[in-house]
Amino acid sequence: MPELRTCDDASAWDAFVSQASDASVLQAWAWGSLKSRYGWGVQRYFWSDQGTPLAAAAVLRRRLPGGLALNYAPRGPILDGRLDQWPAFWQALRERLAQDGGTVLKVDPEWTTDAQRAVLAESGAKLSRHPIQHQATWLVDISGGDEAMMRLKESTRRNIRAGIKQGITVEASEASAAMDSFYELLQETAAREQFTIRSRAYYQDLLALFRERGQAAVYLARHEDRLLAGAVMLFFGSKLVYLYGGTRGNAKDFKPGYLLHWRAIEDAQRRACTTYDMWGVPLDPQPGQRGYGYYVFKSRFNGRMVRFIGLYDLPVNRAATLTIRLAERFARAGQPEFV
Repeated sequence: MPELRTCDDASAWDAFVSQASDASVLQAWAWGSLKSRYGWGVQRYFWSDQGTPLAAAAVLRRRLPGGLALNYAPRGPILDGRLDQWPAFWQALRERLAQDGGTVLKVDPEWTTDAQRAVLAESGAKLSRHPIQHQATWLVDISGGDEAMMRLKESTRRNIRAGIKQGITVEASEASAAMDSFYELLQETAAREQFTIRSRAYYQDLLALFRERGQAAVYLARHEDRLLAGAVMLFFGSKLVYLYGGTRGNAKDFKPGYLLHWRAIEDAQRRACTTYDMWGVPLDPQPGQRGYGYYVFKSRFNGRMVRFIGLYDLPVNRAATLTIRLAERFARAGQPEFV
């Protein structure tokens, strides 16, 4: 009979989570380690049958007043298609979280179907009013080697060729100095586009922790000695994930992003990645809407939008309605797009 057990083995954790059909880099070992440096506790749970993992959830914990706690499984749980395992998994997980003062478990898995939504609803989950992560992403098929280039829009292929002809170079690096250079671009971009970013130390920690797992690289595009654009890319299982990006305001004529992203795709192919997750896009992109510009850029890689079911609250303590409401009001004003 399956049982709940904690996991302390980074390799075993990533081996299971990264290959799952609902895998997410926010359930990676390194992501939980990162959040543990910034105000969260983390515990990783396997739902196992005779030592073989069937499902998983990396759960973050933040203290609330009165010895209580808010729990969040970013882009979890991971069921790998085994929806039938969720009721028993949730019951065991709920009991464990309740022992530690849990009030609510927030979940926002990379699920897309009504059947998956129904499984959560049958567990007592309620849709949250305030999503934490983006609710849609842009996925690009990068399988097939050179065939991936031919699937891009013709204008995108033209911009890649133009970047090469103009002498733009793209460097992939795991060095802290590369992250420092990227952070300067990110600061400039955030000021121009008016979005919130975290401290330099946060991005350095992210790089260091994913670098330990062989899962990160910083890409920097230059023309001669001039830094034009940068991106932080993660490699997780069969996915390349575009997590952060920044561009000089006066680099528009060079369009450096196209060549930069193509070089990352080439590296991902060498790592046997078959999907490029370009991260968040608006659910209903419209001109003038916040995020429309980066939606247009991502769409030029000729992928598809995938909409997720959203953020749900699972009651750990069924009687703690007031506390659950407090958790729902958990302050995110002025915070970056995701925790």
